[in-house]
Amino acid sequence: MKVKAGDNVRFLNSSGGGTVVRVDGKLAYVEDEDGFEVPVMVHECVVIKDEAPKAAETVEAEVEEETYEFTEEIGDDLNPQFYIAFLQGDKPGQASGDLRVQAINDSNYFIFYTISNLRRDGDLDLFYHGTIEPNTKLALDKLAVMQLDDRQWQVNLSFYKQGKTYKNLTPISEVIKIKATRFLKENVFADNDYYHEKAVLLPVIKGEFERKLDALTDKEINKVIKEKEVKAPRKKYARRDEPSILEVDLHIDELIDTTAGMSKGDIITMQLDKFKQIMADNANKKGRKIVFIHGVGNGKLKTEVRKLLDRHYKKHQYQDASFQEYGYGATMVII
Repeated sequence: MKVKAGDNVRFLNSSGGGTVVRVDGKLAYVEDEDGFEVPVMVHECVVIKDEAPKAAETVEAEVEEETYEFTEEIGDDLNPQFYIAFLQGDKPGQASGDLRVQAINDSNYFIFYTISNLRRDGDLDLFYHGTIEPNTKLALDKLAVMQLDDRQWQVNLSFYKQGKTYKNLTPISEVIKIKATRFLKENVFADNDYYHEKAVLLPVIKGEFERKLDALTDKEINKVIKEKEVKAPRKKYARRDEPSILEVDLHIDELIDTTAGMSKGDIITMQLDKFKQIMADNANKKGRKIVFIHGVGNGKLKTEVRKLLDRHYKKHQYQDASFQEYGYGATMVII
């Protein structure tokens, strides 16, 4: 039976149920009695009707006919992403309010996870554990803002696939530092690709550059900043004369004057917002070529830009821009 928004459902192989908020491909997002939005495979949902229930024999027959379907795989297998997400609760921006805590598995792997409180003596107190399916979100908890003050979460991830061969990825063990004061700041909750509402996303899987940056002390960071200030400015790309090509430089210093007070997440969010704005402004200009200059760096911005193109701009073609002009630092989109 087809599942659609507004249906009341129960879960086939686990307890619980609720009202379907929306259906996205093979996933139904079900709001339970506590207000959590729970992602569930469509075939795991049974629509509750007002009519008399079927005989037990019929129900059992239907269950036997169910076959397990995997979530559609997206992107490549070598760059999985996993986030701890915080969404505003009933009283956003207030110390007495609460936050909805969720896990995001942006990968083609099943992930077995444990999330524990890291104590000062190095021991752990287990908070959450379980398995999250590929390319899904999972509600974990609802916490008061001040419960998060000065916490460190030890997050461990193991990757696998079911029913098919897969590449062996090194398990992840990462410490996530959380401060309650962060969630009381203005504009800390930002637009993102995973929710229809603003959220704070803390990445668990970090690239080599991010790890090195996290390892730097404040003194070392200030030294790097001073050294950067005395270096020659970054090369400016010559604007092309061809009217059908629009060049857009996504480097953050081309978008704003200063990044003081901004986190790495804030910066990349602003860069991606600029990308979305340009795509919207040129949506009806068929044949228009847009070169987005994202640079090489650690590849994070390029990866996120192409992820957006694969998911939300499928009707547009894209490719590496001219190597002679941009090196590996630009993507050309053809509207």
